[in-house]
Amino acid sequence: MLVASHDALPSPDAWRAAAVHHADLFAPLDAGVRVALLARSAPERMLVWEAGDTAVEARIEPFGSYAACDADIVLAADDEALADIRRVTAASLFEALRAGIRTGRIVCYMLKRRCVLEERGLDEVLDALGFAFMGACR
Repeated sequence: MLVASHDALPSPDAWRAAAVHHADLFAPLDAGVRVALLARSAPERMLVWEAGDTAVEARIEPFGSYAACDADIVLAADDEALADIRRVTAASLFEALRAGIRTGRIVCYMLKRRCVLEERGLDEVLDALGFAFMGACR
């Protein structure tokens, strides 16, 4: 049974635990880097990872629009993908995110150019999500 859309996002505590578990992916992030998770069926709120000077914070914030959310990456998931994400452990979160992206149940919006994302330290996170880029594509 799926959870009502407005309750579909994982808890900030679960998202924070995943950031701690995957510290190697988040350590290179510049302060202020933001990755958001959004329920496509109820896009009023988003769950945000935000890199700070010493740790990654997780919290629920209002979602007004992609342009106004100030995120570097937004993962927009359907309810089935969100149910899968809520079921997994911190250790297997990126496998669930990758699977959702691969099947189209999660759409990944990169709201900044790839070179900017890499400069801000997101290359390992993007690789963990299944976005591998090789060579100079000009």
